[in-house]
Amino acid sequence: MEGSTHVTCGRLSACALAGSLGIFSALSVFILGVLASTFKYGLAWVTLLSSVYVGFAATPKGIAIGVVWAFFDGFICGVVIAWLYNVIVKRCPCKKCCSAVK
Repeated sequence: MEGSTHVTCGRLSACALAGSLGIFSALSVFILGVLASTFKYGLAWVTLLSSVYVGFAATPKGIAIGVVWAFFDGFICGVVIAWLYNVIVKRCPCKKCCSAVK
């Protein structure tokens, strides 16, 4: 639209944020599980997370279960965060959130 002025807001891609948080969460749980099973490091965190991620443990099977749980948890959180951010930035009255683009 050449010559027209429209307003664009800095919106987040729900899919991109959800995928990023899902991968980050899964990778974090994987690293924690490997450290706990190999070096007994972070066992208290494994215990804490196993109360949320049913089946997560410092075993190969438990780590795989925890990674799946963490991915979906991170993915859902990413969708919710992106949606909430986009709702707020759309309604924000300040000039910094939205800028006129020619």
